[in-house]
Amino acid sequence: MTPFASVALIRRNGTIVFRPPRKERPDDVTQARKAAMRFWAGHLAGGDVLVKVILVREFGGKLEISERGPNDTNWIGYDREIRGAEAEPHIAACLGELGIDASAAMPPLPDVLNINGFVYRREI
Repeated sequence: MTPFASVALIRRNGTIVFRPPRKERPDDVTQARKAAMRFWAGHLAGGDVLVKVILVREFGGKLEISERGPNDTNWIGYDREIRGAEAEPHIAACLGELGIDASAAMPPLPDVLNINGFVYRREI
């Protein structure tokens, strides 16, 4: 069972804020997405408007991030390097919830390697 962390971006008094992240423990990403959307849609304070729900998990040395707004029909999923993710405070809060230290993560692989005169290019 892979732990997930979810966070909600909320519009409060005209500014975008986020609530502290919540750990999700479903078996797969579909169940985690549904649980996160239900939880955050039902836990809003008076006057708050849900802007986006973000679900984060670490898989294979990268972050898998899924985002969805309350009026969107589909989740948008993408991968991201762990290093540099702490620049966004809501993603950094999710890293803390999952127990991931961004400074201890491996640096991303280069696109081109030159070893003994041979050039190796990574297909993207």
